[in-house]
Amino acid sequence: MISFLNLFRIFFLFLFFAPVLLFSKERFLFIFLKSAGPSFIKLGQLLSVRPDLVGEKIANALASFCDDLEPFSQTKVKEILRQEFGKNFEKTFAEFNYVSVASASIAQVHKAKLHDGRAVAVKILRPNISRIMRRDISSLKLLTKFIALFSKFLAKTLRDIFMLLEGVAKYELDLLHEASNGSKLRDDLKDVKGFYVPEIFWQYSTPKILVLQWLDGISFSNKKAICETSFDKKIIAQNFVISYFNQVYVHGFFHADMHPGNLFLLKNGDIGVVDFGIMGKIDKKTRIAVAEILIGFLNRDYKKVAQIHLDAGLVPPNTNLDDLALSCRRIGETIVGSDVKDIPVAKLLSGLIAMTREYQMDTRPELLLLQKTVLVVEGVGMMLDPNLNIWNLARPWIKEWAKKNIGFDAKIRDGVIDLIEMAKRFVRSV
Repeated sequence: MISFLNLFRIFFLFLFFAPVLLFSKERFLFIFLKSAGPSFIKLGQLLSVRPDLVGEKIANALASFCDDLEPFSQTKVKEILRQEFGKNFEKTFAEFNYVSVASASIAQVHKAKLHDGRAVAVKILRPNISRIMRRDISSLKLLTKFIALFSKFLAKTLRDIFMLLEGVAKYELDLLHEASNGSKLRDDLKDVKGFYVPEIFWQYSTPKILVLQWLDGISFSNKKAICETSFDKKIIAQNFVISYFNQVYVHGFFHADMHPGNLFLLKNGDIGVVDFGIMGKIDKKTRIAVAEILIGFLNRDYKKVAQIHLDAGLVPPNTNLDDLALSCRRIGETIVGSDVKDIPVAKLLSGLIAMTREYQMDTRPELLLLQKTVLVVEGVGMMLDPNLNIWNLARPWIKEWAKKNIGFDAKIRDGVIDLIEMAKRFVRSV
């Protein structure tokens, strides 16, 4: 019954904003999702990185979604703290500011102080957000069944969309999962210079509350304040790019929501990052393929780039190699034909993703997240240093990484490790 009522509410909102469709379907979708509630705002953010589902124009329109909602009341904050920490919840922290410093679609953040004097950020899930998400997913499922009577294609697209929401419900609505993401990223990057991941305070964290180190710095959304600091912006930009290379290529685990609002310039000149709800994961085979593709483009070896696409399963196995090489050349000469420092990596990845779609291949979500992250890294890097040459940074770094991961010796080593793992699994199974 609740799902039908919610479906009626969604349908009413659709009709109410329908006149906007006469001017712009992108604007209509933006206004509709923003009005439909917190779970639909989150849906809009997710769709902004899935142009394979909604198209480039809509994805770009949704990319500007402002995840800034009215905070829920201080009474609700105290109620949630009492539920999680018990009736003496006020003794958990030495100080607690009940006025939120940030309020988004899934949670809001408060500043507090531990009894040892350390400042912390306390992230609290919105009241009933799990129920709201379940309700909206259920409504989408009902809508899909109805639409399937008229359009199988549209129904499939909607199914893919509510699967995105289910993914959010599974991961972002359990703040201990976000804590695990942050903890792993912190361990992965502990030796990377100039990039800082805050400490997670597990003893105070629960599925509804995440407590982590407070980062005292300037948000990268405040471009003017960042530019006015006395730090060497060129060094900061280089450290930021290198941290990205480490996340993607060394660990295959990267922060996939590094928009300027989640990045801070700290007092010591490091870049700090928060919000670990959306992380990208890339297996080693794909990491190596992406690195080899970049190297192939830099060397203008388009046949090799085409062969890598075939070997990695990025295009159908019956694809003609010469035709694919010509498609790669079209992308490469358009982009790589200019001065190397002016080549946007995100534009190169975007061209390749569009090319694989031409071959009727399902776009892999992790590559879309990678493209989005590269776009942010390039944007922030260029903001800090307009003369940033990401390729000059990439070349020696990827060359060294390739020695360890792509060369003949590395492949022999990985083959031996794979054989040992297979033998272990066999022994355990008998």
